Amino acid sequence: MSAGMVVFLTGLFGVPIALLVSGNRIRRRSKRARRVFWGAVIGHCVAACVALGFGLFPPEAWTADDALRGLGGFGSLLAFPVVGAALGMTGGRRTSS
Repeated sequence: MSAGMVVFLTGLFGVPIALLVSGNRIRRRSKRARRVFWGAVIGHCVAACVALGFGLFPPEAWTADDALRGLGGFGSLLAFPVVGAALGMTGGRRTSS
């Protein structure tokens, strides 16, 4: 099994399972944990749309060294939730004025 296939399967099955487990009792967690969770959920939803879009390219348009399709279709399912969780962890600090 190649490294790309491991990344794809982790993004396809591992990330939703991790989100399902981490979403348990989300209301009792801190605001930061909720932002991280929702950032990862939104990132995974966006990644699913991106992967679906790249998957709809006709096979005639593919080349053997098409790195963009591989990253967009396979790598986005793992990378976007991580980026979303990181943005959720760092963002969202508002002060009342």
